Amino acid sequence: MPPIALALLIVAAGLHAGWNVLVKHAKEKQIFTWWALIVGSVGFAPVLLISQPFPSQIWPYVFFSALFEGTYYIMLTRAYQYGDFSLVYPIARGMAPAFLVIWALLFLGERPRLAGYIGLALLIIGLVIIGGKKWWSLRKITTVSTSGIALALSVACCISIYSAIDGAAVRLVAAVPYTLVVISLSAIFITPLILMRYGPRATIIEWRANWPRIAVVGVLMLLSYTLVLQSYTLARVSYAGAVREISVVFAALIGWRWLGEEFGLWRAIGASVIFTGILLIAIAG
Repeated sequence: MPPIALALLIVAAGLHAGWNVLVKHAKEKQIFTWWALIVGSVGFAPVLLISQPFPSQIWPYVFFSALFEGTYYIMLTRAYQYGDFSLVYPIARGMAPAFLVIWALLFLGERPRLAGYIGLALLIIGLVIIGGKKWWSLRKITTVSTSGIALALSVACCISIYSAIDGAAVRLVAAVPYTLVVISLSAIFITPLILMRYGPRATIIEWRANWPRIAVVGVLMLLSYTLVLQSYTLARVSYAGAVREISVVFAALIGWRWLGEEFGLWRAIGASVIFTGILLIAIAG
């Protein structure tokens, strides 16, 4: 993997973990996320004025990516209502690379080298170690943990599908305007659901209470995923989609440092395995 692609993914992972923590602490998570999508879309809209028009063949990519990304945001905020951040985030992000390898192989024609497969396996094992320890500690709370895990797996499936779609799309168009259009369309798709469920008054209350954090998350969402898509133009999607999940390690560090969650031996082991997998992909993949 080219060093510049690795650098982009590491920065994107840190930004992604950061905005997920802010969403986790919002009172009305779905409204908060919806506002963030709108703010990010409006804030970056001037980019479209200096971008080339999309070719006609790109619009199916935009539509289906936005559909799955909108579903992702809804499922993610629901998952955070049922499970701890340190449970939901590692499972959602950790299983996505496993699904993505399948889609990249079937639809993008990517065939990683043997070292790449080993690196991907190590990375996924490390992610499972981090998330699995949390699940084991919550296994007796069957309703909460089972719901959280099921939703997290649904999130992972959505991530893998729109990542495969986007990996193909950015081979045809520039990453920045494509990201903006997909995020904007995602916001449009989920708007009726938000307004029907919560009503206009609740959305206004959430905006007034949290607009500074909403603005930060809106910017971080767009920026982090733009960096990921840019890396897709430089490296295999299956590799890049896996390496970006180092955000799980950043999330564990954030949970330990600022949320009072234990880091512990298992997380240290998982983080080490993830690092080894990423190193193998970067050097020999």
